[in-house]
Amino acid sequence: MRKKLLIIPVAHSEAEMGSLRDDIAKMIEGVIGEDRRERHRKEVSTFWNKLKELLDSILKDVDREKVKIYQDGIPIGGEHGVKLVEECVKTGSQNFQIVSSLIRNGATLEKTEDAQLLKEEYEILKDIVSAKTANEREKLAEKHKKRLYELTEERDRYIAGRIKETLKEGMLGILFIGATHNILPYLSPEIDAFVCNYVERDIVEWMSK
Repeated sequence: MRKKLLIIPVAHSEAEMGSLRDDIAKMIEGVIGEDRRERHRKEVSTFWNKLKELLDSILKDVDREKVKIYQDGIPIGGEHGVKLVEECVKTGSQNFQIVSSLIRNGATLEKTEDAQLLKEEYEILKDIVSAKTANEREKLAEKHKKRLYELTEERDRYIAGRIKETLKEGMLGILFIGATHNILPYLSPEIDAFVCNYVERDIVEWMSK
C-alpha cells in the first residue's frame, strides 16, 4: 500500500473553541439567534456521531499501528500530545473523543501544527470576538482578513510538510481539519490523498487500491 491520506473536512463544535468558547458562542447566538444556534449544535453533533460510525466500519480490519493521526490545532505529538487530546476530551469534544479512541486502539498521534502560527491566529480571533459592538467586530474582521487568510495558507503548508515527514510507506494517515482549509496543493505527490466524501463504499475502494 502506498502512503495514503484520508482527509476529513470537519465542522468544529463550540467545545473545540478553547478559552474563546463562551465569547464565540455569544457572538454566534447574537447573529443567528438562539434557536438556529441550537439546531446548528445538534447538526454538528450528528455529524460527529455519523463520522465515528463510518470510521469504526472502514477501519475494522486495518492494523491501527499503521495509522497516523493528524489533527488541526495540535502542535505537539507523543505523550504530551496524547495528554492534550485527553484534556480536550474533557471539554466534551466529539472530535477529540474519536481521536482518543483511535489512539487507544494503537494509532499514533503526530504533531500537526506550528505553535507560533496557532498562537498568532488565536490572538487575532481573540481581538475580534472580544469587540464590544458588532460594528467594532466587523471593522476588526476586515482589518485582519488578509492576515487570517495568509495564516490559513501557512498552516496548510506546514501540515502538508509534517505529513510528508512522518507518513511512511504502507501507512494510512487520517487528517481531521477544518472545512475551510485546503492542503491538497501542498501535499507531496508521493501521497495518495482522498478527501472524505462520507460514502463508505468509495473510501473502502480507495483504501484497497
